[in-house]
Amino acid sequence: MSSEVEWRRQWKPDLCACHWQPLEIEGKVFLAKWRFTQNSYEILLTDFTLFWYEEMSDESLNKRVQELNPSIEASVTRILDQIQGALERPGKDTTLNINLKPGRSESSTESMILTVNSQLAGMPFVWKFFCKLGETKLCSDHLVIPLLTMVAELKRRQQELFKLLQNKDREIEEYKAQGVKTSRKHIKTNPFVETAFEMNMMTSKDFENEIKNCRTAAFDSDGQDLYRQIMTKKAWVERSANKDEEIDSLLQDGSLEGTKKESSTPSWGTSRLPPSITGSKSPNKSPSKTPSPSKSPKSTTSNTPESSPVKDSEQLRRQALQRRLESEEMKKQEKAKKKKKIAF
Repeated sequence: MSSEVEWRRQWKPDLCACHWQPLEIEGKVFLAKWRFTQNSYEILLTDFTLFWYEEMSDESLNKRVQELNPSIEASVTRILDQIQGALERPGKDTTLNINLKPGRSESSTESMILTVNSQLAGMPFVWKFFCKLGETKLCSDHLVIPLLTMVAELKRRQQELFKLLQNKDREIEEYKAQGVKTSRKHIKTNPFVETAFEMNMMTSKDFENEIKNCRTAAFDSDGQDLYRQIMTKKAWVERSANKDEEIDSLLQDGSLEGTKKESSTPSWGTSRLPPSITGSKSPNKSPSKTPSPSKSPKSTTSNTPESSPVKDSEQLRRQALQRRLESEEMKKQEKAKKKKKIAF
């Protein structure tokens, strides 16, 4: 089974693993995340109440480029680079606008149009994302569950830091008992007390500021990095679990027949165990004799389940299937790389 390090080298992040980025548009704060490839993109936006999503690729992209920018001739890859750059690194000439299209009722919203105005090679360039209202599950998969995991992970890290501070205090006390003193008084610190620390945090002015700026502060550079770490680890954990389930399913369905045929040695099923292991009588031989009392009891007992050929065979089958699945996955990735267009 491949290690997590090897998996990370081959894994291609999906939209779930892409971090959120605050966007302030027309005085209103949105969260947005996107994923661009050489010939496609996905984008997801939210105003913390509703979610909008769009995915485009190939012919649909070319058609929209011709509709919005008929005087510009460039490859799809170059166009996508321009759009992505305008979102991630907006310049002085970049403007963002949002137009919400109402739904059937006055209180509902059917779709959203995000317009990005920028310049490509000195010429005006415009792009419009026509995002449809997303499913409720998008909120759970991309925001709620990741944020809950981030809170839990930050709490765990906080407790580890508390332990470290307490250990440092004990170390300092030991130095003081030996007569060591600080050369500069301003670096002297009081012993760490967790309850006093939490009370200071709650009464701090920064606590109020964080509440006011919660929509943008959670996904600063540190928050974005933590989000990526969590979603990458989540993909690895789910991948490992799904792999085990897939192997169990294939073993139950007998999908390893092709693997077994490749082996030159016969399979050992329960019906093919030799008489010496099963203890059954051979049809061509006389009945077995009663063991001599002088022999050790251990010599007459059968193999333990842990070392039985049946269990060993099962383990070999699982390993063979694991290798085959990893080989097929590598072939798919190689084919995908060959199909990529050359950027120019």
